[in-house]
Amino acid sequence: MSKETDRIGEVFRNKTVFISGGTGFLGKLLIEKLLRVTKVKKLYLLVRQKKGKSSFERLNDIFNHVIFSKLKSENPDSVKKCQIIVGDVIQENLGISEGDRELLQNEVNFIFHSAATTRFDDTLKDAVIMNTRGTKYMLDLAKGCKHLELFIHVSTAYAFPHEKILYEKPYPPPANPNEVLNGLSWISDDALEGFSKKILGNCPNTYTFSKALAEDLVNQEVGKMPVIIIRPAVVIPTLDDPIPGFFNNLTSPMGIFIGAGKGVIRTMYLDSKSFANLVPADSTINGTLISIWDYLTTKKQYVFNLCVPLEDIKLNWEEIVELGKDVIYNRIPFNGILWYPGGSMTKSKAWHYFNFVLFQIIPAFFIDGLLLCLGYPPVLLKVNNRLHKGQEMFEYYTTRAWYFKTDYLVHMRKKLNSTEKKLYKVDAEGLVIKDYLEKCMLYARRHMFKETDDMIPTAKRNMKILFVVDRIIKIAFFALVFSYLYKLIFGTKV
Repeated sequence: MSKETDRIGEVFRNKTVFISGGTGFLGKLLIEKLLRVTKVKKLYLLVRQKKGKSSFERLNDIFNHVIFSKLKSENPDSVKKCQIIVGDVIQENLGISEGDRELLQNEVNFIFHSAATTRFDDTLKDAVIMNTRGTKYMLDLAKGCKHLELFIHVSTAYAFPHEKILYEKPYPPPANPNEVLNGLSWISDDALEGFSKKILGNCPNTYTFSKALAEDLVNQEVGKMPVIIIRPAVVIPTLDDPIPGFFNNLTSPMGIFIGAGKGVIRTMYLDSKSFANLVPADSTINGTLISIWDYLTTKKQYVFNLCVPLEDIKLNWEEIVELGKDVIYNRIPFNGILWYPGGSMTKSKAWHYFNFVLFQIIPAFFIDGLLLCLGYPPVLLKVNNRLHKGQEMFEYYTTRAWYFKTDYLVHMRKKLNSTEKKLYKVDAEGLVIKDYLEKCMLYARRHMFKETDDMIPTAKRNMKILFVVDRIIKIAFFALVFSYLYKLIFGTKV
């Protein structure tokens, strides 16, 4: 049987693409996928200087990442298709030179706008400048592109968190984005932050507010230029493509698993029974590329919810955490763990903070004190504060549940041929959650903590020892408590 044509890849044959956010989590995967799977002509990447490194040095860092190993082994010359455009979405008109702007507007066929700050605790001004004004500048650039076929805006399924059912359609913004952007030019920073709570209204943080405004700016261009909006749910590590378990940093749900696996996190504030909509990063990229093909061939839909359909898989937080515990206990434990992984999940914020202080802050305080006495710098309090801050950022989303309509995603999947289903996987067929979590833990061990696989047997032995020690300490603790209560009540020792 002859191989069926990859119609999605054909969309990009001999086309030129401009990408913002190419150094980010999804951006790296998008670059890798386009270079490896399609016959794209050129990729222009908007890259800013950062931490003393030039834009060109940062491009080299991108391609030195392990996720490009497969691409470089199959087609090493493909990286030559990438060209840096020096700029920054937070600068006026993206900080792009007139020469580069003219180049882009003469050559570009597709624009991917995925650059954004995903910090929930950014100031209102910073979030709006990056997420909202940056989108406006990208749209302004797109309006001048002579050969533009599509503008792809990466939003979030949580841009409108008060919609308990999110349909694949546009929604009114929490404020007029043009008025908010105009206010940046004349309202002082202090005054803006002073009014931030009133401006945010019911939005839980500046991230959702600024992303909702950005969506509205894109919606205003519907009918004037070709645009689509992509709304992924919470993006988690890759399933398989180009490597399994890849993720970018610990400020994500994986940070909770790893913090718990290292024995640092002992309490989690969440609704254990609420449904978690978590989408693998490679599925997000695949869904985006399928959505582009669908829009260009049908022009029927321009808003796409890239979330997990209920018929695929439905796990609540408690089920996910229990699966994660099993993987860490019995399959892929970490080396150098602080204590036997454990802890509790609770919907009570007061109980969560009580456990946080008792089982995380107080032990961290004593261990850091011991480190200081031994001549080492203290680290544990700092680590606990970072992890706790990361947990607080997700509290709004782990203590509530949403339902995301994915009718059109399911419809698109049915249109894929056998070749496309393999290249652009967006279903849960063959997925075993424990195996997936194992791959995520292996990636973290190998690439984030530099723990080699030959250290796993030692980690398993240490885990068994810590289990026994943990149980002995708990028995001793409860014996002391019982003894104290008995003496308090009966006036004599046990």
